[in-house]
Amino acid sequence: MRIRKTIAAIFCILFASGCASQEVKLGAAPEILSPRKPNIILIVADDLSQLDLSTYGRSPKSIPTPNLDRLAKRGVTFKRGYSTASVCSPSRAALMTGQYQQRHGFEFLTPEGPDGGGQGLAANQRVFAQDLQTGGYRTAMIGKWHLGSTKDRIPTSRGFDQFFGFLSGETAYADEKSEGLISITAPYVGKRSFARNADWIKLFSDFADDANPPKIENDEASYLTDLLTHKAVEFIRSSGTEPYFLYLAHLAPHSPYQALETDVSRFSHIKDPLKRTYAAMISSLDRSVGIVLDAVEASGAGEDTLIIFTADNGAATYMGVSDCETLAGGKLSYFEGGARVPLIVSWPRRWPSGTNDSRNVSQLDLAPTILAAAKIEAANVFDGRDLTPLMMPSRLAEAVHETLFWRTGSEYAVLSGDLKLLSNTRQGAFPWLFDLASDPRETRSLTFERRSEVADLQQRYQDWAKSMKPPAWPAKQVVQVFQCGRISFHEQ
Repeated sequence: MRIRKTIAAIFCILFASGCASQEVKLGAAPEILSPRKPNIILIVADDLSQLDLSTYGRSPKSIPTPNLDRLAKRGVTFKRGYSTASVCSPSRAALMTGQYQQRHGFEFLTPEGPDGGGQGLAANQRVFAQDLQTGGYRTAMIGKWHLGSTKDRIPTSRGFDQFFGFLSGETAYADEKSEGLISITAPYVGKRSFARNADWIKLFSDFADDANPPKIENDEASYLTDLLTHKAVEFIRSSGTEPYFLYLAHLAPHSPYQALETDVSRFSHIKDPLKRTYAAMISSLDRSVGIVLDAVEASGAGEDTLIIFTADNGAATYMGVSDCETLAGGKLSYFEGGARVPLIVSWPRRWPSGTNDSRNVSQLDLAPTILAAAKIEAANVFDGRDLTPLMMPSRLAEAVHETLFWRTGSEYAVLSGDLKLLSNTRQGAFPWLFDLASDPRETRSLTFERRSEVADLQQRYQDWAKSMKPPAWPAKQVVQVFQCGRISFHEQ
């Protein structure tokens, strides 16, 4: 099999390097402007906690991520970055549109199947890549889409010139029988997706400017994370002087839990084979970031490239793979472990470097930030804000959002400053109120001590919900999992 040969080929192109992470006080953002529009790279991991990364340095179980440390040294690390959902496709809908997904009824996962159940991005959900494309950017989407599978919903119909990847929620990293690959079963998923047995989970390529149908390129032997990275580097190198937007959406470290032996061997000190494999998957993700950074720097456009790294939701702690001790909950919940995600933004020409920001920011902010950086007028009215002006020293004390909201079926959450309300609309449910400043693990509810604040946040939620639409399709199932000492119920 070709896994090792593929890795060798990638490293022959570029060598990833790392550097130590440092905590630096926020400073002045550079005011040097460039007449050239910036290149833009958005890297999204899948099911990843801040606590998994040495860059955030908050957990004894963090995995060394020298290349994310390197990216953080070039930019701003947001300590309270949030996704808008605790599962994949709804959060990606908000990420791609800059609007709460509930504005269009995109509340639950798109159904799996050859056409995604005919569901996904509605016709009036404009992806910001469409604005970049019409504004003169070359656009590419590489990796996991998960926003619909019908012809009108695939990436090349929604603002991307080219696509390589898969449309479903997950796929194999490589064939289970590939040489040099370790595959580990996990709770709830078993051996699911160890092989690409259906066409709709296979890898394929597609180009918007030709009449050819999508072409299956189902490389079963190359390790997925490295293969996607290789495709990303090819796109960066082919761009020349044209500004480009690259959306690199990794599956890692989402299940199935598969990693290269060479990566797993670096974590022999981790005794549990599932956690060891998970660490190796994150290490391969970090390697990808390093290779992309090297490609950008080799192009000579490092100062003028806006690079964003984030994840679609928190870690699947119910699988037993991530830290439950520092933040509560994980994927499938709106405790901090499920809603709070890594978020690092680097734009050396305009943003401060090596700094940390503790304000509440949302992935809703990324679309307006990107289009403002590109000096392109948005077709959407965004729910997020352009973050760049808020990096100026005179505005560092300014809140980015007064309130953030989450909703999945009966579950909802509201965050205002340090106060967070968790509740649901089931009969007899009591809301929980947490103060994240004094209780980041959300262990002590203040519901009966601070009733006026509970009532205020409940009213804000009701006002917000009135402006949203009901789900455009029903939840497929209600999942019950035990994670971090608590039971989570989640409709999806």
